[in-house]
Amino acid sequence: MPDFSIYHTKDQVFEEVENLVKANAQIMKLDVLAISDEVSDPPYRSSLKVVTVEPGGHTRDHDKKMRLLLNYGEHGRELITVEVALRLLQILADPSAELERGDRPGGPGKARLKALLHNTVFKIVPMENEKGRDLVEGGNLCERKNGRGVDTNRNWEVHWGHKEKDYDPNEEYPGTKPFSEPEAAALLALARKFKPHVWMNAHSGMEALFMPYDHLPHIPTGEVAQATLQVLEKLNNVTCGGRCALGSGGKSVGYLAHGTATDYMYERLKVPLSFTWEIYGDNDAHFNDCFRMFNPVSLEAFDKVVTSWADGIFALLELLPSHPAIPRTNTQPHSGGRKVEPGATRSSREGVSDGGNASPDRRLGAAVQGWQNRMSEAARLRVFDAPGSRKGLIGGLCVALVAIVGFVVLVRGGGRAAAAKRAARRKREEAVL
Repeated sequence: MPDFSIYHTKDQVFEEVENLVKANAQIMKLDVLAISDEVSDPPYRSSLKVVTVEPGGHTRDHDKKMRLLLNYGEHGRELITVEVALRLLQILADPSAELERGDRPGGPGKARLKALLHNTVFKIVPMENEKGRDLVEGGNLCERKNGRGVDTNRNWEVHWGHKEKDYDPNEEYPGTKPFSEPEAAALLALARKFKPHVWMNAHSGMEALFMPYDHLPHIPTGEVAQATLQVLEKLNNVTCGGRCALGSGGKSVGYLAHGTATDYMYERLKVPLSFTWEIYGDNDAHFNDCFRMFNPVSLEAFDKVVTSWADGIFALLELLPSHPAIPRTNTQPHSGGRKVEPGATRSSREGVSDGGNASPDRRLGAAVQGWQNRMSEAARLRVFDAPGSRKGLIGGLCVALVAIVGFVVLVRGGGRAAAAKRAARRKREEAVL
């Protein structure tokens, strides 16, 4: 049996989740979705609990934020994935330590990481397969399927029902039809409504960072797929110590998987960064020792896994703004409450746009205008005291200096304009002659 002095039971997991949400209601919300198949005999009923986390505070409109849909506990026997979800929620409730780590060498910096969190919304499913988890806690430590014997990660519509030569219904029975299982159907509805930029499905059994495809032995082609692979390569170094298998699950696992959530998210819902993360595996475990095969058994190993892979979400967050599929509007920093576009010049940020071709006089005039505006603002804020004071004298001198510079600009501009008119007149006279 699992060591429940290390691991949480299912009831303990959701008690902790509820407590976290209640204590952090300003940034967290818990939705409990009742899911069922009332037509089956007997009816099949479960629930899907979804935690929404908005570190910047709840908003109705998520269109301008990066959106991450993170799924844990899809297979009942993989308890460690649920523990990572719980640790992630704990960190998001109090991210101070994570923000401090943002100042580490090579890190994004505390301010940058805070800004990223502020512009992100997470939907976290701590335990998709509640009924399968009940079976595991009841003593069936090898059970991966849901409460009626269906592998919900074979129940999605992309290439559904295809069976390889080594197909084992005890491991990967796909159900009677795509989305026959309430768990898969509920996740589909959630993803359609949320429209995530990132889908991450956590599993255990090995150490790997996978992208599509699961049903083909290669990754997709194109710029977006290559950028996604580069993200995984960087995550491999940060989170997995370089040990993780990378690329297509269909190539790296050793078998093709059909009807998976990750392939559907990528192919049908067009989620650009669709991942399967395999966070732990013990290759030395006996094939009958399912708990050890899929879950660390010592407290030290447990802590290392949950810490590394919860931090991995923050490492991913740091990498998202550089990905071509992430809209720039979701990731740009702000200055003074106004958005700063990539490559914006100082003049354009200050409201002076010259297209890059302004004359020196015009640029100087713009600078003077900006200076005059700032002087007027300083006066409004009473930076300068009454004229009889020392500060008032300094303020008066500054204003006088601005006036002198403005006069010089005017004279230069007028002189150049007169010279241009004389040159034009000479050309017309030469043309007549």
